[in-house]
Parts: sequence; structure tokens; C-alpha cells
Amino acid sequence: MARQRHNAKHQKASVKHERVERREHKLELKARKHAESEASHVQKAGELDTQHSEYVPSLSVLFRFLALVRVSGALLSPIQDCDEVYNYWEPLHFLQFGAGKQTWEYSPQYSLRSYAYLHIYDMLIRTMHLVIGFRTKTQVFYALRVCLALVSALCEAVFVRSVAQHVDRRMANYVWLGVFGMAGMFHAAHAVLPTSFAMCLCMLGSAAAMAPPVSDVKRHMRNRAVLAIGAFALAVCAGWPYAGLVAVPFVLEEVIVKGSGAGTRNWRAQRLAMLVVVGVGATVIALGAMAVVDSWYYGRPVVAAWNQVAYNVLGQHNGSSTLYGTEPWYFYLKNGLLNANIVMILALCALPMWVLYYVALRQTSRTTASVAGERAMRQLLDGHFLLLFRLLPFYLVLAVFSLQAHKEERFLSIVYPHMSFCASAALSMTSPLRAWICAQLGRRSRGGQSRTGFLVLAGAACVGMLRMTALAKYYGAPVRAFMELPTSNITGLLPLGPSIKGLRAEQPLHKDLDRVVCMGGAWYWFPSSYWLPRGYQLQFVRGLGGVDGHLPGDFVPAKASGSVQNSTSTERPDFNARNEWEPSHAIELSQCDYAVDIEYPKREEPGLARSSEWQRVGVCHGVLDPVNTSVLARMVYVPHMLAWMAGQRQEWGQMCVYERRNPIA
Repeated sequence: MARQRHNAKHQKASVKHERVERREHKLELKARKHAESEASHVQKAGELDTQHSEYVPSLSVLFRFLALVRVSGALLSPIQDCDEVYNYWEPLHFLQFGAGKQTWEYSPQYSLRSYAYLHIYDMLIRTMHLVIGFRTKTQVFYALRVCLALVSALCEAVFVRSVAQHVDRRMANYVWLGVFGMAGMFHAAHAVLPTSFAMCLCMLGSAAAMAPPVSDVKRHMRNRAVLAIGAFALAVCAGWPYAGLVAVPFVLEEVIVKGSGAGTRNWRAQRLAMLVVVGVGATVIALGAMAVVDSWYYGRPVVAAWNQVAYNVLGQHNGSSTLYGTEPWYFYLKNGLLNANIVMILALCALPMWVLYYVALRQTSRTTASVAGERAMRQLLDGHFLLLFRLLPFYLVLAVFSLQAHKEERFLSIVYPHMSFCASAALSMTSPLRAWICAQLGRRSRGGQSRTGFLVLAGAACVGMLRMTALAKYYGAPVRAFMELPTSNITGLLPLGPSIKGLRAEQPLHKDLDRVVCMGGAWYWFPSSYWLPRGYQLQFVRGLGGVDGHLPGDFVPAKASGSVQNSTSTERPDFNARNEWEPSHAIELSQCDYAVDIEYPKREEPGLARSSEWQRVGVCHGVLDPVNTSVLARMVYVPHMLAWMAGQRQEWGQMCVYERRNPIA
């Protein structure tokens, strides 16, 4: 009996042990299945191009679609920054027509700006004039803007197609939808600014850098490195020196990531040698060409890009960028929310989500038992690591520029496309991260990532469109006001060189500058001399609004100096690098024939409307009063009735053209 009881007890324990083993085996199978399920979720995240069924528009379709909003911006968006007017449009006007306003940066003793950069646009305009035959300066203005808008649209399309080819197709769709509705791109794409020029080149460089590195150095150079290095070098040398920050993650990736393929052991040394040779070669060619042109204009050896860095960073000429205003550290965060709304928020989430997703991938890879699952997880980890280098340009530029005291809205524009890329990465990582978190909590995850992502970006685009409308409607008064000036009777083609539209002799644009248009405190609203009729010139006037700081002077007219080069190479004592008031750059109101002024009814500021010596010309145009308007009503377009119903106060001023009742004899 005792033996039977012992056998029964032993048999019972054996059965219990077998049950435990079966339970553990089931748990192991379940964990393995869960890990493989997580791996399949992760594969759909967006780092690997596994979604071959996802439709991405072709390069041609993308270009036409993006060109629609870019050309609209070129035709409707006002100039956002007076620096664009006085440092680029005005010198360009001088090169073409022999007259314009001159800032101290173009004075030969400082030579911070590049005439070679302006020649890119000058040659483009003269080429278009050969075919079109411009008759008014406003035609030149809009033609150049539209051309730049089309170039930006093409660069954006190339950038999106590179994301689709090398990163992920769904992310590519997110990227183009993000830039399409971004208000920042609406006014940056067509701007005659080095930051916009650098933005386009950085898009091309980043598009080349999207291709994953390979260990075969020759193939690596042909497919990726040479194109990226050349674009980044041209962005730095011909555009904006600080755009080099965008290239830093690319350089790090070159020396850290070996890439696929069976390469040589000294691949890192070969990559470094390639970076040095190609980078130095491209820099020498670009910088040398710029220096030759600038040296001819300034009359001495000049490297304008270096002079700009020396002044702003090293304090050359006892100057500093802080003389022109400082902003708090969160300026770009606030500005990014204004120009990109939801896209900016998503972009800021991308890097934290990347870290969390990396943790999820590492944890999932440890529980994956099958060979296929391990291989898939290894590929995902490699792709996820490469994604980091594509996210870093936006964060690096944002961090470095936020640490600087002097901040301007246009500085961040070089990474607007990268901001959209970061936002698309955040959206693509949302679904697998949600699946992983639900798995940790023992819950079931739902799908719908694609629909949610597109809805979010569609909402961002709608808000962006309201911002674009606000820019055009609230601040478009200057160009309309200057069109009220009486036009001269000078006709014929502009003096921009030969044109197939006419072989008759062209008439000089400024044969007599006998009309003086004045601006006071509203001097920064001037839309450029391209909006002045023939025979008019702009002057600043004392005693009409708050006029202070170092206002621009005038280029010595080419007709008076004998040549454009004589005007640009002559040092003058009326320029300084310390933003100090220069009396000779302003005249008395009694010397003006016309004046353009803004009067805000809610402000106690003197204006010409109450003066008996001046009378209005034509129609006044409304401009929003930002000081007395509610925040929401000035950020986005809100119809007046809706603003009133929502309690959002809108106050308006009037920009008017005035002329003397008794003209100057």
C-alpha cells in the first residue's frame, strides 16, 4: 500500500511538472509570437521602405502641386523683412538701374554683403528680359519672385522623392503635405535672401544624403557624397555661412556609419579623405568665384562670407549682431508655432519619440527567437539609427540659433523642410509605439495611423492657409499704396540689355530723378524701389514718426560716378558698423514732393492726415494695427464679423500717399 501511495504521489507530481512545462512552453510561444508581432508592427513604422503599395506622387506631379502654392505666395505675400528690401532688392535695383538705397554692409570698408550673390539674380532677370521684354519694374519684381518660387517647388519635390525612395513612402507623403500648408514656406520660398537660397541648396544636399551609406567608396561617392557635399558647400559659400550647421549630421554619419556591402577595412580613412578633398575643392571653387566678383566691385580683395562671420561672431569693427535687437531663448519656438503650428509641435516630439522607439526596438530584439525575426530587427535597428542623422539638422539649427542673443525669423527657414521631415517621422512612429505600449500593458492596439496622420497634417495645412491669408490681407498695403503714386510718361523697354521684344533704343530709367518720395517712422514698410515709378527716389525724413538707428543711405548714382564699380568701391564716411544715427541719411519734410505714411486711429502719433500742407493722393489702404488687435485676430485670418462675434478685437490703420498742396518749385 505504501509503495502504491508513493507511485501515485510520484505520478501526480510528474503530471504537475508536465503541466508546468507545457504552460511555460505556451508562454514562450506566446512571447515569441508577441515579439514577432511587435517586429511586424515596427516594420510598418517608417524607417524601412516596406510600404510599396503606398502611393507617392511623381516628381512632375509634386512639382506642379507645390508650385501652385509657391507661385501664389510670390504674387500675394508681402515682403516680410525690411532687411530683404534694403540689403538685397535695393542693391539689385542699383546694379540694374544705377540707383537705390545702400546699407553700411555694402560700404567697401566693411564689405559684409556679396555682389556676386546678387549677380545670380541679375543674370536671371536679364535672361528673362531677353525673352519677355520687361516694360515696368513691377514686372521684374514679380517675374523674379515667381522664378524663385518655381525653383523652391522643384527642390521640395526632389526632397520628397528622395524621402520616398530611401526612407519611407508614407513619410514622403507626410513631408509634402507638411511643407504645402506651412506658412513659413509661403513667404520664404520666393524671398531674395541668402537664407532662402541656402534652404533650397540644403534641400538638395539633404536629398542626396537620404541615400544610405555603402562601404564601396566609389559607389558611395557617386550616389551620395559628391552631390551632398557640393550642395552644402555652395549653400555655405554662395548663400549663408551658417547653413553649414545643416551639413554637420551628414559629416558625422559619413565617419560613423560604414553602411552595407563588403568594403575595405580602412573605409573610414577613405571617407575622411573624400570629405576633405571634395569639400575643400567645392569650397575653393565656390568661394573663389564669389571672391573674384566681390573684389572687383569693392576695389580690393574681399571674401564677403568671412567678413560676415567676423563681424557677427568675432566682433570685428567693434560691432555685434546684438546691436540690431535681441530676443529670448524661446523666440524660435514661438515663431515656429506661428509659421508651422502643428508641424512644429510634431517636429519637437520626433527626437524624444526616436529615443523611446529605440528602447522598444532593443527590448523587442531581445525576445525575438527566430532567425528571420532577428534579421528583421537588426535591419530595423540599423534603419532607425540612420533616421537619427536625418532628424538632427532641425534640432541642431534650432538649438544653436536659440542660444544666440540676436534672432530673426528668417534664420530658421533653412530647416523648414527638415521640420516637416521630423514631423513626418513623429507621425510614422506613433502607431508602432502605441502598439508596443499597449503590448506592455496587455491591451490590443488599433490601426488607423495613415488616416490619423493625414488628418492631422490636413488640419495643420488649414491653419497654415489662414496664416497665409492673414499675411496677404493684413500686411499687403505697402505695394498697393505705392501704386497710387503718379506715373511718369516714360515708356519703352527697361534698360536691362537686349530683348527680342524690341530693337529700338531703350530709354534711361533715371534720366532725371526729380521726384522725392519720403517715409518716416514707416520706413521699414518700403517695398523696394521696384515699386517707385520712373524718375522717383526714396528719402527718409526727420520728424515723421520714430526714425532712429543707422538708416540706409544712397548709392552714388552710376551716372554721377562714371560707372557702377566706381560707386561700389568708394569708401564713404557716412557709414558706421555700430547702428549709430547718421544725420546725412535723412532730409527735412520740406524737401519732399510726396510722402507715404501710416496713421493708426488708436495711437497718439502725429501724421500728415491732419496737416494743411499735404493732401491725399488716390485711395488709402488698410493695414492691421498689431498693437491694438487681439492676438488670435492678428495671427490668422479671421473675418471681421467672426472676430467681432468671438470677442477678438481688430483695429486698422491707413497707409496713404500724400502730396504737397503747393508743389516745390
